[in-house]
Amino acid sequence: MLDLLKKKAKRLPDSFWMIATIIAAAQINYTIIHSTFVYVALFVMLIHELGHYYTAKINKIKAKLPFFIPLPFFVVGVTRVAKMSDRLTKKVSFSGPLYGVITSILLLLLNTIFKFSPYLPIIGILIGEIVFNYIGTDGAKYRKAKRNMQLCTS
Repeated sequence: MLDLLKKKAKRLPDSFWMIATIIAAAQINYTIIHSTFVYVALFVMLIHELGHYYTAKINKIKAKLPFFIPLPFFVVGVTRVAKMSDRLTKKVSFSGPLYGVITSILLLLLNTIFKFSPYLPIIGILIGEIVFNYIGTDGAKYRKAKRNMQLCTS
């Protein structure tokens, strides 16, 4: 019986896992927080991860759709991308935060019209997208690729 379930689970497309895990993250965190902030933050995170994915695909790099690890008060987004050159690593690493910042700014502008969330959480997401991605794994990958590129050209 367990083998049958494993076989069926392997046949499910990556899009199923992306949607299922983002919904699970939304449900877990909305149960705790009870605010539209949860959906706004998860939307920005989804766009951030899709930014990595689509940039990899545009550059003909093998990538899988992102999935999310839902935790209370926190969600981890993962986009699996194949090995690539330092130039492409720099580009793919930078694209996620770039898309996240652009999405945060657009949501802030839309919020002035539709008033779906308080301003402060969206501004917090915008600042977090810049700061945490600079010192987080995306920033570390970007800086390492940039350093390696400079070593190659010197």
